[in-house]
Order: sequence, then C-alpha cells, then structure tokens
Amino acid sequence: MPDTPLPPKEKDNADASAQESHQPSPSAKTSVVTPVMAMALVIVALLVVLIAMKLKPSAADPRLPALLQQLEELKRQSGSLGLPTLGGGEQIEDVAERMKKDADSMVLLAGRYKQLIDETNASLVKKNADLLRSEQYRQMVSNDLDRVKSELQQAKSGGYEAESLRREVDKLKSLRDAQATELATMKQQLGAVGEQASKADLDALQRRLEETLRAKEFFESRAKELEGELGKARLFARSENELLPAAVKLFQTLRKLENQSQADIKNAYAQIETELNANVVQTLTFPTGSAKMAVADEAPVKHLVDNVPDGDMLLVIGYASETGNVDGNRTLSSDRATAVAEALSSVKHPGQQVQAVYLGQTDRFGSRTPESNQLCEIWQIHK
Repeated sequence: MPDTPLPPKEKDNADASAQESHQPSPSAKTSVVTPVMAMALVIVALLVVLIAMKLKPSAADPRLPALLQQLEELKRQSGSLGLPTLGGGEQIEDVAERMKKDADSMVLLAGRYKQLIDETNASLVKKNADLLRSEQYRQMVSNDLDRVKSELQQAKSGGYEAESLRREVDKLKSLRDAQATELATMKQQLGAVGEQASKADLDALQRRLEETLRAKEFFESRAKELEGELGKARLFARSENELLPAAVKLFQTLRKLENQSQADIKNAYAQIETELNANVVQTLTFPTGSAKMAVADEAPVKHLVDNVPDGDMLLVIGYASETGNVDGNRTLSSDRATAVAEALSSVKHPGQQVQAVYLGQTDRFGSRTPESNQLCEIWQIHK
C-alpha cells in the first residue's frame, strides 16, 4: 500500500518530535560525565604510579609496559570522547617526560645530599681521631710530668737524707774525739794523784773512766753504722741527678727504650756498645716480690770486679714486672739494684766505681712472661 502524505502542519509537528528525540536528555548527560571523571582519576592514578616507580631506585618494574598500554588506551578513549588532553593541551608523553626529568633531578639532588652527608661524617670521624690522639698525647705528657715530679721529690728527699747523715756522722766523730780527750785527761789525773788520793776519789774516777769507755764504744759503733748508711746513700742514685757523670748518658738512653720492640731494643744495645763503650756483663733474676740475691749469684757477682780495669764503672740497673702497683715496683726495683751494688762495692778495687739506679716496672724483656722482667742488669762502662 503506498504511503499517504501528511498534512503540512502535522509534518512540522513530526519533524519537531524527531528533533527532540535526537537531543540528549539530562539523564543521558549525567551518564556520559561520570565515566569521564572516572577515566581522569585513573589517568592521575597511573601517573602517580609511574612517578613512584621512577623515584624508586630499583630495577624496572615488569608492570610498566602494561601500565603504559593502559595509559595509551585511556588517552585514545579520552580523545574519542572529545575530552582535552591532560595539562591543558599538553601531550601525555610530554608530561611523562617532564616528570621523568623532574624525577632524575630529584635523584641527582638526593645523591648530592648523600655525598655531602658522607663528607660530613668523614670529617667528623677525622676530628674524633684527632681529638683522641690529642687526649692520648696529653695523658702521656701528664704521666711524664708526674714521673719527673716524683723523681725530683725523691732526689730532694734523698739529698736531704744524705746531708743529714753526713751531719750526724760529723757530730758523732766530734763527740768521739771529745770522749777520747776526756779519757786521756782522766788517765793523766789518775797518774798524778797516785797514792795520795783517797779510795773514794779513786772509785769516782774509775766510774767516770768506765762510763767514758762505754760512751766511746757506743759513739764508735754508731759512727760506723751511719758511715755504712751514708755509703749506701751514695751507692744508690735516686734519680739521674745523683748519678756519676759516666753513667748519665747510658741511663738516659735505656730509659727511652720502654715500649719498644725486642728487635729495636737489641739494636739499641748494639749501638750503646759502639757509641757509649758500655755493655751488659751479667743479668740477675729475682723471685716475685723479692729483692734478695740468690746464693748461687753471690760468688759470680763478686768475681766480676777481677775483670774490671781500674777507672771503669759498674752500673746496676733494677727492674720489676708490671704486676702490682707502680710505687711498690719502684721500691722493689731499687732494692734489687742496691743489693747487687752492695755486693760489688764490698769487694771492688779502690780505682773502680759502683753505683745502683732503678728503672722501675717494665715489660721490655718479655710482655707475655712478667717474671722475665724481675731482674737487674750489671753494665760495665769503660773509661
């Protein structure tokens, strides 16, 4: 059946209805905007993930190609919907490239900051090491100062003691001479009185004579005792200042060998023999805490003087191990040296010189065996 044409008015109405049917309704607009917004959020999320992956200092993420593919797909869909590109017309590749450059700059900046921190830490370590060395040096200087003060005090006290002994010896000698003079006078008086004196006078004179004889014996005994102590005070040098001139340089050299290796000490001894014309003739060991010579060492020590020419000097140097306290070891080493020097002095020839000195505690003769440092060295210094 053929179509029947519509009247003009009805045709206009039909056209209007057709146009209205082609216009999107408000609900249709809403259904289009919502996916667009969701797509934009997804794009932003992908960009954030890409930036995070770039900033992370690790190997390339295997998910990166898939994410880039999704980003391209979203870009294509955005273009098909007539949406503007991200960044006001800026292409997504440009945005990614710019963010990549920013990320590279941040990585370089972080590396520079790390380098500065490492340099600062290295500088702090160096300053701490310098401070530690300074403190160690200060402590060493302080210890040396304390040692010098102690030796100076000992030297002063030793000098005062020797001078006091000299004065007492001189006083006793004067008293002894006065007693001898009085005794001679009394003998003369007894001879002059003879039989003319009464028995009471003779008894009184006899008592005075006996008292004078006893006083004379006491003073003579005391004088010998003090002379022995004075000789002992002269025999032992409490410090470098009390040493005989021939022994000063040797003592100074040996004192510097503390904390040296065995090889260095051996070389130093060879150099001493060449330059100072001195050498060790005997070494004596002592039990822990003892300053008494072994009986087996007495005869060999006394025979040493038979091979020492007149004019030479025998210097005895005492040591102690580092076990125990410093003051006790100082006294112990000095007592050891004095005991050996007294044995030598009792048999030495008039032209020979003997003296004792100490170097205190040490580990130069054996750091692993403390008892190997409990000894005395007898040095012969040739004139």
